[in-house]
Amino acid sequence: MRKGQIRRVNLSLHLTPHQSRADLRAMQELQKWHQSVDNAASIDDTNMEIRTFHRNVYLAGLQLHLMDPTLCRHVAESLGREELTLAELLGELSPQVAAPEESDSSAEHLAQLQKIHAEIAALKPLMEQQKLVLQQLRMAGKMAGAPEPERTANGAEERDLSQVDAPTEKMKKVRQKGIF
Repeated sequence: MRKGQIRRVNLSLHLTPHQSRADLRAMQELQKWHQSVDNAASIDDTNMEIRTFHRNVYLAGLQLHLMDPTLCRHVAESLGREELTLAELLGELSPQVAAPEESDSSAEHLAQLQKIHAEIAALKPLMEQQKLVLQQLRMAGKMAGAPEPERTANGAEERDLSQVDAPTEKMKKVRQKGIF
C-alpha cells in the first residue's frame, strides 16, 4: 500500500432491537444522526462526515475492547439505559478499573504505580538533604572569606581573568625551559 492511500474496510453491524434495549437505542440514535447529517451539508461533506463518524466510533470501541473486553461490553450494554449520565457510567466503571483482582494487567499497573510512588517518596528527603548540604557549603565558603564566584543567567561561573592568566603564564614559562 502506498503512503497516503486510503484502505476501505466494510463492516456489518448486526443489531437485534427486539431482543436488546441497547441495540434498539443504537438503531434509533444512528437513524437520528444519519438524518441530521443528510439535511446538513453537500453530498461530499455528508460522505466525509459519515466516514469520520464511523471511523471514530469503531476505533474508540476497538481501543476500549483491547484495554478490557468486559469493560467494553459493559459500556456497549449501557446504551440501553437512556437516562444514564456520563458521571453515573464513570462511577460504575471506577470499581471495575480500580479492582486489582479483576484483571492481571490492572494489578500490574497498580503495582508499578505504587513502586514509582514509593521511589519518588524516597527521593524527596534526599533532595532536601542535598539542598541543605549545598547551603552549608556556600555558608562555609562565605565564612572562610573565599568569595563565591558570580554566576551568569545560565549558571556558569565567571572568574577574574587575572586568576586564569597567572597559571597559564607560569605554564608557558615552564614549557619554554624544556622541562616537558
